[in-house]
Amino acid sequence: MCIHLPKRTMASARRKLKRSGQTADQIFDRLIETILSGGFLSGSVVREAPLARDWKVSRTPLREAMRRAAESGFIVLRPNQAPIIRSLTAEDVRSLYDLREVLELHALDLAWPHLGDGRIKSLRALATQAEPRQARDWTDRCLKFDLALHGLWTQCCGNSWLVADLERHYQFLRIFQSWIGRDPQALAKSYDEHLAILDALERGEKTEALARLHQHIQASAHMVEEALPRIESPARG
Repeated sequence: MCIHLPKRTMASARRKLKRSGQTADQIFDRLIETILSGGFLSGSVVREAPLARDWKVSRTPLREAMRRAAESGFIVLRPNQAPIIRSLTAEDVRSLYDLREVLELHALDLAWPHLGDGRIKSLRALATQAEPRQARDWTDRCLKFDLALHGLWTQCCGNSWLVADLERHYQFLRIFQSWIGRDPQALAKSYDEHLAILDALERGEKTEALARLHQHIQASAHMVEEALPRIESPARG
């Protein structure tokens, strides 16, 4: 049995608060991306009122986004004091991807009997449309194929607790994915890895599919680790 998730990047379990035209989800994404891209210095203080004013958002969804960022380990909340930024390290990336590997491999294992030929054929169509450099918008098509492929076993694993954990990880992975999407060579390499997983799915080779997924996640972690030195130089201005 598959768990059908909303269209918006598998965010069914995430709270949505409308304030000033932006949700807490959107502000959370912006906050994490700003931290990861070096827009906030490690150890710097984040003051809620000035940030809400600068970003032109309400303080209510901003406060919710900061709470979630603290739960995720990117911000440190302090009693009666403004929060401070905790920057991402290579060790953090490795730990995050190690956990992702455990969760996704388990999800694919559980989902295997429920994948179905129809879903796999749909992925093949997306893969064909996403062939690197075959269309002007091939970058967007590659990322769409990426999301759909990983979403397959997430939706079909039949374990709602596992789905919730994977959703939380995908919040960060979307941001990492955007980094890879800026590098055509890295994106093409990721596409080839996804294609190898899809090939194994089509052949019904579960062991091969799990092995290919393991290799892909390890390679993705390495690409993100390599990107860290380029983004650790904080943006100034």
